[in-house]
Amino acid sequence: MDFMNQPFTGQLGNRLIELLDSQDYHTLNIAVAFAKNSGILRIKDCLQRFRDRGGIVNVFVGVDLGGTSYEALTALLRYADSLSVVHTEKGQTFHVKIYQFLGADKGLVVVGSHNLTGGGLWTNFESSAFIQWDKSNADKAELEKRLSDYIGELNSLGDSIMPINTQDDIDKLLENGYVAKEVSEQIRVAKAAMLGGPQERLFGNGIAAKLPAIAKPQEAGKEIDPNDSEAATVVPSFGEDRTIWFETRKLTGGSRNILDLSKKSLIESGDPAGTSFESDKENFMRGAVEFFGLDPEDTSQRKDITLNFDGIDYYENTILFPEGENANGTWRLQIKGVSAGNVKITDIFRSKGEEEKFLVGKIASFTRISENYYFLSVFSSGEIGNFRAASRIVGRNGSTRSAKLLGVI
Repeated sequence: MDFMNQPFTGQLGNRLIELLDSQDYHTLNIAVAFAKNSGILRIKDCLQRFRDRGGIVNVFVGVDLGGTSYEALTALLRYADSLSVVHTEKGQTFHVKIYQFLGADKGLVVVGSHNLTGGGLWTNFESSAFIQWDKSNADKAELEKRLSDYIGELNSLGDSIMPINTQDDIDKLLENGYVAKEVSEQIRVAKAAMLGGPQERLFGNGIAAKLPAIAKPQEAGKEIDPNDSEAATVVPSFGEDRTIWFETRKLTGGSRNILDLSKKSLIESGDPAGTSFESDKENFMRGAVEFFGLDPEDTSQRKDITLNFDGIDYYENTILFPEGENANGTWRLQIKGVSAGNVKITDIFRSKGEEEKFLVGKIASFTRISENYYFLSVFSSGEIGNFRAASRIVGRNGSTRSAKLLGVI
């Protein structure tokens, strides 16, 4: 038996990646209270490789206390063989954290405090026990039996367990308030903190903890070697991933899929001092393109980013500063990516079946997972007041009061 105290003696996320990439196991059973994109999107490629080799992934997750997001369930639906939500209506919280690996002649179980989130798998203070067994050890074989019995007991919960078979099942949970989109939850928490007012800080910042390497965007249909250090970037992180949002209005491009990113932004509220948006120009902050890792003033740059939307990665969404007849003096994000299955994100937008183009007259938010990887969420423009109220900085996506709004949460 081994014992891990994260982040002092290791990080569970890294161990899970190693175990999934080993040849020792054919099944992974996960039972956790909370799941977020920050955790799932960092292990999804390993889950897929495990399944491509014939492995089976079964996930049981709770939806109590706002700990599991709509996006997390959407991603898990794509990267697990079976997905079930456990919940009771009498306040009985599903709070387990178990990761069980099964092999032909051995197994391993991780029992501790780690949820399926970026914090739970990498940056939080967490503890867990690793218990290995093989068929020759009667006592540990009994442990495997008890864990298998527990999975059976979960599956027999009747109305307190909901198999998630389609996206419609997840949408129903969203519509009835059992889960929320991650940005909506960020807004709720940020607004509550603002109502509480500033408070004296009584504690320090803990210890540094790194989130794992994330593969850089690749061409659709091409695989990345997970051992290729040139294909990944390690992002030091503490806390939640940062989000920027944009008021879209009409947009440009034939599919209304081109988002302007300002070189500089007129400040409406908040103070960018001490952030990457800080500028020496009075009443202005650095432009929105700064969020995506580009210097607003260096217009020779060009960058492709990956956008995760509805659980699928779309590659080669291009950020550039156009020149020539079509130039308007601002950066542009061309949301035109293609999935590994050669599906265009614009076709997915079109399939939403709205009278207007899907992104027109909305709020588009981008949450950074790594330097070149973001997940995209889209909201009704009617929520603009909530977005403004929850933002640390609110500005204009340009230099005039008539420019579209943007904010950093």
